[in-house]
Amino acid sequence: MTWSLLVIATAGIASMKAAVERGDLDEAARQGVLAGPVLVEQALASPDRATQLGAIAAAPAVEDRAELLDALAKVASGPDRRTAIPAAHAARAIARELSKRELPDDLAAEDLIGWRTTWAALAADRTRWIGLRVLALDTASALAADGAGLPLATALADPDPALRRAAIANVPMPVPVDQRAALAKVVVSDTDVQVALAAGSVLCTDLAVDPAQPILDVLGEPGLARLRTAVTAVEASKAARAEIKRCLTAARGR
Repeated sequence: MTWSLLVIATAGIASMKAAVERGDLDEAARQGVLAGPVLVEQALASPDRATQLGAIAAAPAVEDRAELLDALAKVASGPDRRTAIPAAHAARAIARELSKRELPDDLAAEDLIGWRTTWAALAADRTRWIGLRVLALDTASALAADGAGLPLATALADPDPALRRAAIANVPMPVPVDQRAALAKVVVSDTDVQVALAAGSVLCTDLAVDPAQPILDVLGEPGLARLRTAVTAVEASKAARAEIKRCLTAARGR
């Protein structure tokens, strides 16, 4: 790097840091966009927290931001929760945006597979904070062609109900036929009522467009009985009750 480019790089990174120290994350993001993805990536690798936070704020807005997913994963895997969680938030935003459009010409499917693998590993790491694991799972799911950040069976076996709920939330809609039984098992046997409600809600949502009988069959009477109880729980949201009502109404009409 020439002296002039070094000066420009130093100034760009310093501007992001200064904005964070003033509490102005919008300005930090603007400075990062002006500095460009190369400098933002350099700032993500900085040992200085304010510099990293400035780069994290900028990451979802810079050009070629998908290529920052590896650098963000390194921050997210670090020991500082105050940078790790925001880095995972930024990565999720980038991944979700990427999933909504055609893959740019300068990215290959192998790139997405590599990023998905990295973020899936973070999601599976039970030593990490659960909030970070959920964000990592969302990121990996957005990068996966089938929407599965982790194998569904693996995620549903996790001891933390928050990760199980996140895995259910990422199941494609309508629910693939080969995933219905796993979700029905959750409805029947999961010890956390919110997880059971999430699984039931996802299954019963399919009744809006698909025949009821296949879903009712996979739930069986044990699943329907659990749903009848679960919808009366204080944890049941209005939305979950509305979706599960589809199944219960259809079951009464058989």
